[in-house]
Amino acid sequence: MELFGIILSIPAAFTASGLYILFLIFVVRRFKQMSLWLWWSGVIILAFFAVELLLLATLGPVRSRAVVGPSFYPAHVALFFGGTPALANLLVLRQRRAVGLWACAAVVSCTVFAFGSVLLQYAVSEALYGIDGNNGPYSRNGDIEPRTSYGVQLSASSSAKRRNDGLGSR
Repeated sequence: MELFGIILSIPAAFTASGLYILFLIFVVRRFKQMSLWLWWSGVIILAFFAVELLLLATLGPVRSRAVVGPSFYPAHVALFFGGTPALANLLVLRQRRAVGLWACAAVVSCTVFAFGSVLLQYAVSEALYGIDGNNGPYSRNGDIEPRTSYGVQLSASSSAKRRNDGLGSR
């Protein structure tokens, strides 16, 4: 079922990118301040995306989450949803010549970027929460400390607390 969602993300990203780029060309570009604001917000969002990619490439998803803290995954999801529009902002809003041809190239670029973001989202989500949402180091509701696979706590104090709660063996 996941493969079906991944495959469907390509035409969905193509359609959404095309519609957003048309919106940028025919509506946003008329307003200089809004165009400039969206362009700079795109720069900032893609800079944060690059920092996240650097963290994920050097530390991996689990250690990145441990270093950044609980805000890592919400920030990751925000960058997942904001990355493709930010790229479209950068590609379209400052372009003044050959807008039609440039828009076609931007749609294809945004679709490829969105597909990569979908694959990254699946990788990060499965690393943090497991394939089914129950086997990852951060999958159990209420756990503050990360767990290894198969529900084993990493710290002794948490293991003792679980035994006292009657949850010692699984």
